[in-house]
Amino acid sequence: MKNRNGLVAFALLGLAVGTAAYYLLATEDGKKTLDKANSGIKDLTKSLKDISKKESKRAAKLAAKSKEELEKLTAKAKDVSKDVIDKMSSKASNWAQKASEAANDITYQAEDIADKAKSEISKA
Repeated sequence: MKNRNGLVAFALLGLAVGTAAYYLLATEDGKKTLDKANSGIKDLTKSLKDISKKESKRAAKLAAKSKEELEKLTAKAKDVSKDVIDKMSSKASNWAQKASEAANDITYQAEDIADKAKSEISKA
């Protein structure tokens, strides 16, 4: 039963396709309709190609602009990092200088204390 229904549906579908093909290929009205359809498809294809070219150019411009902005940001980041490194280097030098001065002061104080102690020992 299912096979018969499928066979009948398939036959009706074939009949419809055949009728449409006959109408489009064998009759004058069908040929005109087919020509209009082909013309419409060609116009649609041309429109799609034009839109595609325009959008491709637009995307290329956007990509170039993005690349330029990225290069600017990269250069700015390098400048900022160089400034930070320079400032940190300067601070580190200042701290090292202060530490060296403090160490020298402590050394002088220790020498003074040692000299005083030697003096006190020699007096005793």
